[in-house]
Amino acid sequence: MAYIVFYYGVLFLIIGTAIFVFIKAGSPKIKAKNLPFVMVGLGINILASPLALFIGVMATDSPDSTVLDFWKGFLFIQGIPLIILLVSLVWWVIRKNKEKAHM
Repeated sequence: MAYIVFYYGVLFLIIGTAIFVFIKAGSPKIKAKNLPFVMVGLGINILASPLALFIGVMATDSPDSTVLDFWKGFLFIQGIPLIILLVSLVWWVIRKNKEKAHM
């Protein structure tokens, strides 16, 4: 019975953290630093990571599986959210450098 509380507690923390990040993306402090797109990308990554981990683990179920099979399963789910986060970070760095150049 305790394991059910533990697993649902972890799931609640993951979903709660993602919702907090989504809500925090709209705050004026985050908007002033041009970070809302980065925060949304981070929230999507937080939501997708448990499912990606599950799919990656299930991909290594057969006895002849390797670590590469885990990464294929993991990145099958997590690939697009990671690309979104990477694009948002690059976009944020470019905008940050442009603002410094105009000052």
